[in-house]
Amino acid sequence: MNKKITYKIYTLGCKVNQYDSAVLKSRLNQIGFKECESSADLAIVNTCAVTKTAIHKNSRMFNLAKKENPKAKIVIMGCWPEIDNKILIKEQADLIRGVGDYERLIKRIKRFFPELNEKNKLLDSIASTDRSRYFLKIQDGCEQFCSYCIIPFTRGKLKSRKSRKVITEVEFAVENGFREIVLSGIHLGLYGREKDFKEKINLVDLINKLLKIDNLERIRLSSIEVTEVTDELIKLMSENKKICKHLHIPLQNGSDKILKLMNRPYTSGDFQKKVVELRKDMPDIALSTDVIVGFPGETEKDFQDTYNFIKKIKFSRLHVFPFSAHEKTMAFNFPSHLSKEVIKERAKKLRKLGKELEEKYKRKFTGRNLAVIVESKNGAYYIGKTEYYFDIKFKDVDVVDWCGNDVGDLVRKKLKITNIK
Repeated sequence: MNKKITYKIYTLGCKVNQYDSAVLKSRLNQIGFKECESSADLAIVNTCAVTKTAIHKNSRMFNLAKKENPKAKIVIMGCWPEIDNKILIKEQADLIRGVGDYERLIKRIKRFFPELNEKNKLLDSIASTDRSRYFLKIQDGCEQFCSYCIIPFTRGKLKSRKSRKVITEVEFAVENGFREIVLSGIHLGLYGREKDFKEKINLVDLINKLLKIDNLERIRLSSIEVTEVTDELIKLMSENKKICKHLHIPLQNGSDKILKLMNRPYTSGDFQKKVVELRKDMPDIALSTDVIVGFPGETEKDFQDTYNFIKKIKFSRLHVFPFSAHEKTMAFNFPSHLSKEVIKERAKKLRKLGKELEEKYKRKFTGRNLAVIVESKNGAYYIGKTEYYFDIKFKDVDVVDWCGNDVGDLVRKKLKITNIK
């Protein structure tokens, strides 16, 4: 094959989706494709369907892909096709696929381009979504069926990756210069818990295996449910310096009435109790969270309960999501939907509170030496992420025993108020 066939991937949604796109990218590169910015021969839109808003973004992204790549074969994949089997007619794509099964997708794509070398094999390779930190999906699927969430319909039942495959991929990532591994999944804390999983292993067991890998500097956990933060996990995190002292634990709401309507398996009291346990062993731990504002039936009192709870917990970072449920979820048909104006105003108040809490949290580290993964460089300055999940800005002269070699390096930096990003 003389001329490389080009491709571009457009990705929407969560870290799991980003990992799926990264895996697909590595597979395409292996069989002779070349990534480009526009006018590609193949354009792939990896979709999200978590809310109505997300689905609208899918359509806009599909139109953008067609505009930027007018002669391309267009593939729609991801969560959207899992809940809408009319996309092919509606969006006029050349190929529709759901989630997972990369090899089958590759085989379908290769039919569009018979000039490809059929002898190329799909080998293990780096599936990086980031230059400095390696995001690794170890689990997929959800069976919680929260009333507002479409994910159980799009991602299906719990599915864990075999520990040997996870370990091999981490070893390969470390060999290629990655110092921080971010473990992700739809239900990360339920890794290894499905009944038909043949290994007797849980998340803590897996982390212990990964900690033995040479030259791996940091492990970070992505989103995990409060009910899955076990005593065993807290003990491991508090005792091992290689595990980042940061957890993203979705709260979703601070009103017990709304939590029950959401079908969340805890109360605000349960959540607070777990936070107390975490901070007992790790006083400085960063706790970020998600909150849905404007859920059907949310009164002013319910909103104030959420506001006060967030303020009391003192989260290090807050992600606010205006309610926007898909038609297939239970919450879509709940009575007492709020107006867009009320939702917008409440979201604004929570975001303002979140910004205040974030700034207050970061400033408590002023004057302390923090380990930083270098993520990017802008002129004379580097931007790095601390284990506590906030960024700092610095010059190479600010760091001891480091000569500004590369993005991805792990360095130590004394934090000043002026260089908090």
